[in-house]
Amino acid sequence: MRIKKLRKKLSENGLFPFLVSDLKSIRYLTGFSGSYAYILVGEEETFFISDSRYEEYARSILPPSVEFHLQKMDIYDSIRKLAKGHGMSRLYLENHSVPLSVYGELKARVKGLKICPGGDAVNEIRMQKDESEIGLLRKAAGITDLCMRHIMGLIRPGVPEWDIAVEIEYFYRKNGCRKTSFDSIVASGKGSSMPHYETSMTKRIEHGDMVLIDMGCEYLGYNSDLTRTVFVGRIDPLFEKIYSIVLRAQASAISGTRPGVTTGALDSVARGVISSGGYGDYFGHSLGHGLGLEVHELPAVKSGDFKLKKNMVITIEPGIYIPGSGGVRIEDMVLVTERGCEVLTGADREIAIL
Repeated sequence: MRIKKLRKKLSENGLFPFLVSDLKSIRYLTGFSGSYAYILVGEEETFFISDSRYEEYARSILPPSVEFHLQKMDIYDSIRKLAKGHGMSRLYLENHSVPLSVYGELKARVKGLKICPGGDAVNEIRMQKDESEIGLLRKAAGITDLCMRHIMGLIRPGVPEWDIAVEIEYFYRKNGCRKTSFDSIVASGKGSSMPHYETSMTKRIEHGDMVLIDMGCEYLGYNSDLTRTVFVGRIDPLFEKIYSIVLRAQASAISGTRPGVTTGALDSVARGVISSGGYGDYFGHSLGHGLGLEVHELPAVKSGDFKLKKNMVITIEPGIYIPGSGGVRIEDMVLVTERGCEVLTGADREIAIL
């Protein structure tokens, strides 16, 4: 049980009682997918706090070890009552998800309760996926591969970027996904030099363009993320060279992915390939990120000494971006296995001229 795993981690640092306020973390711990809830984890008891909109639903999915607490006024009133009724003298909060306004209200309205920073225990647990999560991520990756194959047949001169983005969302919804993981990026021509380009509603793809497509779906709560850069009609020799450098950089990082390797080492490997190719100044973002219930979650795959562990799922997405000319990024989802890694996304990574 995931709450039991959390309680063990909190126990190691004496972080009781601990308030979980991030809805993604609440979904991870209980399966609850509503829009309002908190979980209060004590040394022995666990309270699920929500209002009347979700009472029946929450009670139907919560295990017997989790007590539903009906919020009748607001969260501060509920915490005050629980603190008073269970002898709580302090409360630990999730560092990443509590606004300063909530912190201030807790201090002002729940007298006698010391408010303390509690770190990011749930996010840290979420980094290592269990088999059910890996299965859902595999499914999301597979749907994304199919979507990429589908839209490759639609990219041609005269088609608006927006039409491709809309088709991506339609394909995902037709194939069992409630939504995209993020607003799809369809960046043609010079627009591809911007890593987080905003897809245009009017710009049309032209002969000779490169088209950078960054997309993902959410399948039963779990996210995919894939980027490919393709070429329409022809390929500029400069960007053929750049593409080969980015592909080598990604392959080098993927081949080095295994338990115990640091994110900094992977970032350095990819960055070294790009720098040796003469484009070190044109790769500005980190190498990748964790993936799961959120499309960007821990660990950050960047410089540092954080060590990867088995069953972490990350992206590896090097890129080279030449302002005013264009850019290339290649991104895949990678599962850290017992002795190495497995690439979950399978879309072709070789140069494609459509």
